[in-house]
Amino acid sequence: MAKKILAAFLSAAMLLAFSGCSPAETISSWLDEASALIPNDIELIIAQMTGMENETENHEIILSEGYVNMLKSGTYNMVYVLDDGTEVMHGSNGLRTGSSYPEPAELEITEPQYDDEGNVIEPVIPHEHIVLDGGIYYYIDDDQEKMFTVNPANYKAVPFEISAEDIAFSSAGTESFGGKNCRFERYSTEKGDITFYFENTVLCGMTVEQGEKITIENITAFNKYLNPSLVSMPDSYEIVEYWTGEE
Repeated sequence: MAKKILAAFLSAAMLLAFSGCSPAETISSWLDEASALIPNDIELIIAQMTGMENETENHEIILSEGYVNMLKSGTYNMVYVLDDGTEVMHGSNGLRTGSSYPEPAELEITEPQYDDEGNVIEPVIPHEHIVLDGGIYYYIDDDQEKMFTVNPANYKAVPFEISAEDIAFSSAGTESFGGKNCRFERYSTEKGDITFYFENTVLCGMTVEQGEKITIENITAFNKYLNPSLVSMPDSYEIVEYWTGEE
């Protein structure tokens, strides 16, 4: 796949070069087209390949463009780590939004467990799987094949919606984020602002100021390949408990 991307990049660069464009214009033009076609972090790869990953006065390289395209499409997968070390997977398939993260499990195992072949069995940490659909939060229990509706206040990684309607680039520069000096790229939307933070061109965090401000630090992945199980709601599953909205 990497070879195909590189080949496509070189071909496009040659064509644009013959058209009389400068190197910066060539890369910028191709980057815009590639980001529109491939809503992923392709612009980061190209920036690193061409050695233009450093901030420029006119911000020719907009590192967040691919991430913005994913938000606009409504299909994306984001993985980040909370302050307590919990890894959260969050994403949307365009219709439903879901989050999954391991519960803090108190495993009272005093002696190692072994399988039939004598290998140590690693303790399994259970995972929460919560789906937002039609404004209702559903807890999916695949072991029991049941569903529950839950109070989002009881969970630290429930799905949240990021609105990208009428999203438009606003500004870029550098500022402190998470104790680091980062490049920021800010966008305005109909409902508020979305800001991406980069450390050495690598996305490290976001702030979503749409209603209540949400800060996401320690991002480890952000792409378009959402695991379908994250937003699945099997029709055969029974709702065994319905949250009424009261504590």
